[in-house]
Formats: sequence, structure tokens, C-alpha cells
Amino acid sequence: MRSSVSSPFRLVLLLCLPVLGCSTEADTTPQPSSTLNPDAEGSPIAQVVPQFDALVARSGGTPAVRWSQHGTPMSLFGTLSAPMNTASAISARGFLADNARLLQLGDAAELDEVASFESPLGTHVTFVQRYEGVRVFGAEIKVHFNRDGRIVALNNTSVPGLRLDTQPRISAQRALAVAVAAAAPSAKGDDADAPAAPELVIYADAGAPQLAYQVVLSTSTSTLQVFVSAVTGDVIGEPSDLNRYVDGTGQVFKDNAVVVTQNNGLVDNRDSASAVPSTAYSTVTLQGLNGANRLDGQFASGSDSKARATGTNNNFIFLRDTKGFSETMAYFHFDFAQRYIQSLGFTNVNNRQQVFAIDRLTADNSFYSPSTKKISLGTGGVDDAEDGEVIVHEYGHSVQDNQVSNFGSTLEGGSMGEGFGDYLAGTVMSSLIGDFQLTCIAEWDATSYAAGVPHCLRRLDSTKHYPENKVNEVHADGEMWSASLFQIRTSLGAAKADKLILQAHFLLSANANFSDGSNALVTAAINLGFTATEVSNVRTILKNRGFTVTA
Repeated sequence: MRSSVSSPFRLVLLLCLPVLGCSTEADTTPQPSSTLNPDAEGSPIAQVVPQFDALVARSGGTPAVRWSQHGTPMSLFGTLSAPMNTASAISARGFLADNARLLQLGDAAELDEVASFESPLGTHVTFVQRYEGVRVFGAEIKVHFNRDGRIVALNNTSVPGLRLDTQPRISAQRALAVAVAAAAPSAKGDDADAPAAPELVIYADAGAPQLAYQVVLSTSTSTLQVFVSAVTGDVIGEPSDLNRYVDGTGQVFKDNAVVVTQNNGLVDNRDSASAVPSTAYSTVTLQGLNGANRLDGQFASGSDSKARATGTNNNFIFLRDTKGFSETMAYFHFDFAQRYIQSLGFTNVNNRQQVFAIDRLTADNSFYSPSTKKISLGTGGVDDAEDGEVIVHEYGHSVQDNQVSNFGSTLEGGSMGEGFGDYLAGTVMSSLIGDFQLTCIAEWDATSYAAGVPHCLRRLDSTKHYPENKVNEVHADGEMWSASLFQIRTSLGAAKADKLILQAHFLLSANANFSDGSNALVTAAINLGFTATEVSNVRTILKNRGFTVTA
């Protein structure tokens, strides 16, 4: 089922609905203006401790909890409520009303319902926080029901105790000019897209909350996010690149040339067609095309490429020394990955046309842009679009961004994103072609720079352990996550593990860390009806990796 998105009306949520008979008193004392670190663990403030105890008493169990730097619950996993008559936004609001003091929501907390959708686990409702009608950037509350109508998880990034003037002192146009100047030269050039109109927001990620404009500037190589103070006109912090990257190169119709030929001695030889034997190629069905002799279809489109492939009677037959081969590769693997996800029972996970380019980036790199929702595949070294594992890795970022907007805003979240991308590449390619060198990711892409045989960009069987092997680099740290997911796959089987992993994403927020990811996996396993042994195995795998698991 597709998600339903509400109209953008402002709901001033007087949290105590009369029929509930609950108290609306909440301590909204602003927290100190110290710098907030979303990766760090907080501790409960005194006011919320009895409220947490009351939640435990009502629900009959002690949920796994992660405390924010505000002293309120950032995430809760476990049985949080009795079964509701209906799993709906109204029921979710009622639950928030009952727990207003735990979450430190004031009497006039403004929460907009922005999405309500179904998954195999149950119903998921998302609210965003506003203050005097202005969106609080990154602040939302997500309530998750299982099929019995019980609330089994909650994500909370709302900001308590807001007190500020919401009238801007500078115009949006001035903010845009300041942002472009701060981002130069990255945000300039012939390939720069026209920027979207700046959005007035309350920025509360560091220090005291302040009124700001969010400006997003997109080019073919980066998507820069800049915050400009709506009072002083100064840039807040440094411009940040929202893109998701992988160093790579690529090849072939099914998976890549190395896997299909089982020959680790192949070399790129400057895109030479003769460098790869004819046995590497397979004739495949390209599903969902629009019939116009272009690679545009239901789940993929190469329309962002500069030189488009043209088919004959919708046949796209090319050798690897042409751009048409790369565009065909990317279309097939994006389309196959989406159809594989749907075969697991998910009809609302990235169920959209994935727009991509195979020739706009000359670097040996690829990325997904959460702003434009496009994927760019680089042509440096082995063309990235020749390696199905690179293609599906980047699609993994698109999947997570679709399930959890702006997923990976923390270092550990970004590491989970890279690890999931590698895992998705491995498991999708396994379903397509088999398990040759399954734990070696992008071996064709890596032929020009990775030592050893096989040449692996990264692996799914790393022995890295948390936290002593953490190096604060998302690709390296992501191997801890991908290896854990692969162990779960070995324990449960591919289809069951893949369903579990995708389901768990719905229980996360953009600032999730390894502990949240682990607790989400266990919570999803319980509520998907896995056996006690299966749940225990998942929990043990994650704990043995060093992650904190309390669900």
C-alpha cells in the first residue's frame, strides 16, 4: 500500500483529548544551550523518570530506551500500549497525550500528521513538530503499531521548551544569495540545477534553537545543504553534502563480469569490448519500459544521462565499450532490485521511478542525492554502471531515504546506510545469479585498486567488533553492520532476513545509531512472528558484534 500524506494543515495538538481524561501538564523548561551531539547518549531529566515508570506500569514491560540530549526518550522499543481499537493517527495522538510529560510536549505542541502507511508489521504514523507554524528542522515523532494494534516502537526527535521569535529579519532571497556565496564554487556552473526556494525553519541541531533558512543547492556532483540565520544573515556551521557516495567502477549484464565468468583475472583495458569474453553477457528481459525506445520505465529511468541509449523495437543490445551498455545495465539492476523487494511483500518501499545518470560524473565514484532523488554513476576506472553490485549499493541509499527521510544524519546511521547498501547488493545479486564470491562486494569495480584476489571493494564477512574497531569512517564502520546483517541472513535464510531488515528500517529515525538499528531488528523479528529461537539468534548475533541490544 502506498503511504498516505495529509494536507499541510497546522494541527495545534492540545494533547489531552477530553475523552482520554489525561493530564496536559508538562515541564517545558528549556534545556541548556550546550552543543547537542546526536551520536551521544543522554540521560533522563528528573521530571520524566516517574513518567517513564508510569509507562512501564501501564504497558506491563520495560521497553528498550535511548535518551536524547534533552533528557527525553529518543527511541522506545517494546510493548508500549494495550491493543487499540484502531491503529490510526487518532490513536497515535491519544498515546502521545497520555505520555505528554514523558516526551515533554507542552500544552500547545504543534504536531502535523504528515504520513500514515501500512507495512507487513502494522501501521506507522509520522508527525512533524512546528512552533508558531514554522517547521522545527529534523523534529518529528513516529508511532509504530503492530497488527494487534499495540504500539511497539516510538521515535522522538521533538525539541522541548521552544521559546523564540519566528519573524525573520532577512528575506529568503538574501538567504539564498548568502548560501550560494558560502557554497561556491561547488554550487555554481553549467551543471547546477535551479535551487529550490529557501524554507524558513527552526534550527535546533546545535546550541540554542534559532530561526533559519534551509537552502539546498544541487549539482551533478553534490547536493549542498546550507543553513542561514534568518536574524543575522550569517551561515550556521559549514555547508554539508547530502549525497551518498561509494568509490567504485563496474560491469556486465548479470551482476558483473568477474562473477559471471568466475575469472578474477579480468581487467578493464579502457572499456575495451574484447577485454570481456562473450560468455559474460546475458540476454535479459527489461520489464516496465514505457515503449518509446528509451530506457524509461516503471521503476527506473536513465533520463538524467547526457547521451541516451536508443533501442530498436525496445531492444537494447550493446557491448561494454558503449554508453548504451551502461545505461541498460543500470536500468535492469534498478528494476530487478525493486521487483525483488516487492517479492518480499513490500509494495511501498521505494516504489517509484529511480532516475539515474551514467555519464555525468567522470570521477571513480557514485552517489545518491536525497534532494533530487537521483543516482549518478561515475565513469572513472571501470564504469560503475558495469557492476551490478555498485548499482544496487547506491539503490540501497535510495531505499533507506524513502523509508526514513534523510536517513544517516549521524555517523553510525551513515555507517548503517553504507553497510545496508553493501548487504542489499550481495543478497539481491545472490537471488539473480547465485553465490559465487558472495561476501566480496564489487569485485569488478575494484580490479584497478584493491589488493589481493578476489579484488573486493568491501566484504560482508568482516570480523570487526564494536566499538574497538570503529574508525569513524562510514564505509569502514559500515562493514560491522553489513557483517551482522549477513550473519542474520545465514541464520534465518535470505528471504526471511531480507524481509526483517527492510521492515526494521520503518522503526528508525534519521538520527538512528547502531543501538537503535539493533533494537529495531529485534523488535521487528518479535512482531513479525519469528520463533523465540530466531529472535534469540538475531539478538545474540548483534550482541556478539558488540552492539547494545535491550529490546
